[in-house]
Amino acid sequence: MLPSARAILPAAFAVLAAALPILSGCGDESPASPTTGTGTTLDAAYAVARQEPNLTSLVVSQGGVVVRQEYFNGTGPDTTQNVWSVTKSVLSLTVGAALDQGCLHSLDQTLGELLDPSVTGDPQKAAITLRHLLTMSSGLDFPEMSTYTSSPSVYTQWFNAPDQVAWVMARPLTATPGQRFEYGSGTIHLASVALTRACGVSTASFAASALLGPLGIPARVWQTDHQGYNNGGAGLELSPRDMLAVGDMVLNGGRYQGRQVVSNAWIDAMTRAQISTGAGMATSTYGYAWWVGQTGGASFALANGWGGQFIMVVPAKSLVITSAARTSGLAATVAMAQWQRIFDIVTERVLPAFS
Repeated sequence: MLPSARAILPAAFAVLAAALPILSGCGDESPASPTTGTGTTLDAAYAVARQEPNLTSLVVSQGGVVVRQEYFNGTGPDTTQNVWSVTKSVLSLTVGAALDQGCLHSLDQTLGELLDPSVTGDPQKAAITLRHLLTMSSGLDFPEMSTYTSSPSVYTQWFNAPDQVAWVMARPLTATPGQRFEYGSGTIHLASVALTRACGVSTASFAASALLGPLGIPARVWQTDHQGYNNGGAGLELSPRDMLAVGDMVLNGGRYQGRQVVSNAWIDAMTRAQISTGAGMATSTYGYAWWVGQTGGASFALANGWGGQFIMVVPAKSLVITSAARTSGLAATVAMAQWQRIFDIVTERVLPAFS
């Protein structure tokens, strides 16, 4: 989920502030001191973060060393929660691992090749590729962002459908695949289905062995649809420690503690601009299920979830910044506003502390 950066789309105190780093040495980079002077700017950022009522964590790591971490609302570094659309970015990494291992052969494989023929009877829809799914350019009508405040939203309609794959495949094509960005959880879910069918195991099982396990992340809850496919759009639970490990691996070109977990070629392509997102978005471009943007003169890649779940990777500053926040029971407009405030803390307060 990603509302706009400066205008929301139509739309507590720290209980565990570690004196010594709990999370450290996660990646391959040599330890480095923060590039702040007195740290006053970072102190001010955390002072604002402490006023955010649903924030559960804010962690900043530079060069593989945790610079600052605080946990809120009774949580800690190993507290797991639904990271919402950060799931999409983890799915993209899992697709990269499947391409590395060969059970997926190419981003140009089509749904006609990868899915059951019974759901891809339309030749135009059958021609949709993995590349189209990961760049949110399938052309299938799934106007998720413009319907967040609708009742029910497109996402809710899809999520409650008895067969989510059939439901999204029945949506009309409103654009030629590959031509237009339209953010849709139901469309990227098809990539999870395709991976499961191609690799012969669930997306969660494949990720556990090929991606999360090598990062030291134990088996995690990953929501499934009504057919048993892991939700490609949301529903993965991660801890702050997990999110930092993912970010460090991406920062280091797919390497983690001396092991190449995902190929550098995939990390490079995944975090490079692949398609324009259009006006009103937090970033102007999108890679393969990672947002790609720039702030304060520094380029970043962003895994981003509903209500303020972030893994931000800033290569030029060797930074990984993660946040998580509670969203249970929040109305859509409230969650959007919360997302905006936390995004602003990260981009307008934390990042300027590193020059």
